[in-house]
Amino acid sequence: MTADFLEAALPHPMRFPDGSVNRGLVYLNQVIDHPNIEIGDFTYASSFEPPDDWAVRLAPYTCAGAPERLVIGRFCQIADRVRIITVPANHPMAGVSTYPFAIFDHARVGDYIDQISGLPDTVIGHDVWIGDGATILPGARIGSGVIIGADCACHRRIGAGRCRGA
Repeated sequence: MTADFLEAALPHPMRFPDGSVNRGLVYLNQVIDHPNIEIGDFTYASSFEPPDDWAVRLAPYTCAGAPERLVIGRFCQIADRVRIITVPANHPMAGVSTYPFAIFDHARVGDYIDQISGLPDTVIGHDVWIGDGATILPGARIGSGVIIGADCACHRRIGAGRCRGA
């Protein structure tokens, strides 16, 4: 093993045998700078069609000022087409309609955030493998060492060391 086997500061840590960089695999904490997203070292995501904005690809509804955070531990492996849905994607459930009227009127967005608040942060532990096309729903708590199969939808709590299949 060479000294540079794992370098946390590299945005694209994987090279092909010919020496070229695999632009479809990134250490997420090197390419995402977002106030509501915290990512541990060596956690990577891969994509067959690398996006310009990895935060938008991975967690498209996460926005600055949202009521919760997304926390992902160290050494996680996130496959292509994984989506992490956060609280702002929710629709209000207390009114006469679930239609999110307030998002179309910026003066009322604060009221909307208050209506959908209440879910805890979405937390993914260390060394979690998330398979292709999986969806993590708001407020999920995924323990360390969990394996999430392709195309699974995960919500609530999954204890450490468990395997979740479709």
